[in-house]
Amino acid sequence: MVLPRLLARALHRAAAVSAPAAPDFNSFVVRTNTCGELRSAHVGQKVTLYGWIQYQRQGLFLVLRDFQGLTQIIIPQDEAHSHVKKLLSNAPVESVVRVTGIVSPRPPGQENPKMPTGDIEVKAETAEILNFCKKLPFEIKDFIKKSEALRMQYRYLDLRSLQLQHNLRLRSRVVMRMREYLCNLHGFVDVETPTLFKRTPGGAKEFLVPSREPGKFYSLPQSPQQFKQLLMVGGLDRYFQVARCYRDEGSRPDRQPEFTQIDIEMSFVDQAGIQRLIEGLLQYSWPEERGSITTPFPSMTYEEALAEYGTDKPDTRFGMKIVDISDFLRLSDIQFVQNALSSPRGTIRAICIPQGVRYLKNKDLESLKESAKSQFNQEIMEIIRRPDGSLKSLLTKFLGEKQQLELIQALNMQVDDVVLLAAGEHKQVVGGISWLAVALR
Repeated sequence: MVLPRLLARALHRAAAVSAPAAPDFNSFVVRTNTCGELRSAHVGQKVTLYGWIQYQRQGLFLVLRDFQGLTQIIIPQDEAHSHVKKLLSNAPVESVVRVTGIVSPRPPGQENPKMPTGDIEVKAETAEILNFCKKLPFEIKDFIKKSEALRMQYRYLDLRSLQLQHNLRLRSRVVMRMREYLCNLHGFVDVETPTLFKRTPGGAKEFLVPSREPGKFYSLPQSPQQFKQLLMVGGLDRYFQVARCYRDEGSRPDRQPEFTQIDIEMSFVDQAGIQRLIEGLLQYSWPEERGSITTPFPSMTYEEALAEYGTDKPDTRFGMKIVDISDFLRLSDIQFVQNALSSPRGTIRAICIPQGVRYLKNKDLESLKESAKSQFNQEIMEIIRRPDGSLKSLLTKFLGEKQQLELIQALNMQVDDVVLLAAGEHKQVVGGISWLAVALR
C-alpha cells in the first residue's frame, strides 16, 4: 500500500510542476485585484483597484477600467465620505485613480449580463487621483470612430483601446508559444545576432547608420543571412531568433521598412522536414480562440503555382485558375490555333472570370488586350457566355455545338462568365495570361 501512495504523490508533484500556472496579475503591485476578475465569490472582501475612469454618472457611480476589464464603483453619498464623493464626482473621464472598498452584490434586477463583473460592484471607502486627465483629442471608446491619422498621432492613447490591448497581448502569447515549441520541444537555440554590421551585397537596400568616425557607417542588415552560415559552421545545427529586419525601400503591400520575422536555420534537413517543422510550429502556437488548424497544410509545387495561378505566391481564395486547353483545341480547324500548336513549345491557355460581364465592359476588355499586346506581344481573345447559354466569340463559328459544350465544361463556364484566351509560344503565352490572372485578382 505504501508504494502506490508514494507513486501517486510523485505523479501529483510532477503534474503540478509541468502544468503551467495561471498568470498572477497582482504580484509585485499594490492592488489586490484587477478590474476584470471580481465575481460573486469576492462579495464581502475589501479590495484595492487601480485604473482609468471609463464612465461617470451624476456623482452616483463610475466604471473603472484596466487592461483586464471593467468594474462598477459606487460613490458614497453619506457625509462621512463626502471627500471621496467630491473627489470621484469631479474627476474627469480617463483620470487614473486608486479605489479601496468592499465588494457587494448588485441589487436584484440591476445585474449587467454583458459585463463579466456585472453581478457585483465595489462600494468605495477611500480614493486617490493618481493622474488628473485633461481634455483628450478623442474618447477612449471602441464605438467612437477616429480617423487613422488621429489615432497614429496619439498612438499612446489609442493603445488603451480593447482591440489594441488584445493585439499586443496576443502577439506576446504567440511568440512565447513559438519559443516553447522550438526551444523546449525541439532543442533549438535562441540566438540574437547583431543589428549593426558592415554592408552585405545583394538583396534589398540597407539603411546606413553613421559612426563616430567621419565617412564611416554601419549598416542595418535586411536579414541576418551571414550570421546564419556562421552559426551553422560553428556547430549550432539548429537555431532561431525573433529577428528585426530593415529594408530601405518604399512600402508595398508585402513590404515595409522594418518588420519582425521568425528566422529559423537547420542543418542536415530536407524540404519535407522544414515543412513539418513550420506546420507544427504554427499548430502549437495558434491561439485557441481562433479555432484549431489541421496539418499537413495544402501545398503545391512552384511549377504548379505558376501553371495554375501565374505567380509563385498565389491567393487561392480567388480561384480563377489558368487552364491549359491545348489538347481540347488541337483537333479544331482554327488556323491561328494550329499555327500556335505547330511550334515545339506551342500552347493555349485560358482564364475564366466569374460574372465577368458585370465587371468588364468592352473598354475594359480592350484595355486588357492592349496591355497584353504591349507588354508581352501576346494577342488575347475573349469568350462570353450569354444568358441563354450560348457562347459569344470569334471562335464559335469554327466550333460545332458539341465542341462548344465541351469547351463550356472544360472551363466550367456559367452564365455571364468571361474567358480570356491566349495562344502561341509557351513562355510568351504563360507570361501574358499570368499577368492577366494576377491583374484580375
